[in-house]
Amino acid sequence: MDDTLRHVVLVDADGDAGAARLLLDDFADALCAYARMGGAEPPTVTWADDGTCEDDALDCGVVAFRIREGTPASRPTDALDMVGAPNGMPCYLLCCTDDFDPADALPSVTAYARECEAAGLICRGGVIVGGGALVPRTAKSPRMGTLRRWRSEATDALIAAVRLQCGVDEAAAITRDTTRRREQGFILARCPIPRWAYRLFLR
Repeated sequence: MDDTLRHVVLVDADGDAGAARLLLDDFADALCAYARMGGAEPPTVTWADDGTCEDDALDCGVVAFRIREGTPASRPTDALDMVGAPNGMPCYLLCCTDDFDPADALPSVTAYARECEAAGLICRGGVIVGGGALVPRTAKSPRMGTLRRWRSEATDALIAAVRLQCGVDEAAAITRDTTRRREQGFILARCPIPRWAYRLFLR
């Protein structure tokens, strides 16, 4: 993969060091690891937690957030105010939903994407992780183990899009990735346990 990616800003829109932050931590680690494996210099990764990142050299941003009871825990305008990102910057969304089926969160996530675009960014798709309430509980399990594999593989597919600097669907066509479920430009990572077990966990 020809890496020209230089600078990525990561935004924990929820700001609570919870599930969204854990997804971003994994994304950042894997992004740099894959660049090194490919013999490229890892991109600069900036966290937007502590203030603005007004930098015309930003290649893209990744905004992570969690959906509870069908509603995002944060608004994209709040997150983007943290970044101070240049107008027209591409962005990707990394979402986890407490819904079992990630497709149930598509209306909320696509609305979130439209708000990002109304704020001047270009949304290129992203990932929706089902069974998001499990993310904090499984954060220390093996990355490609049973409890994290689906979201890890979806994150890796997102990283391919970020490194190629294109949309999620376009990256899938370039890499000939036909193994992941996608809808409306988003990779859907299924819950790692059966529905009945997830219901018991939520209780």
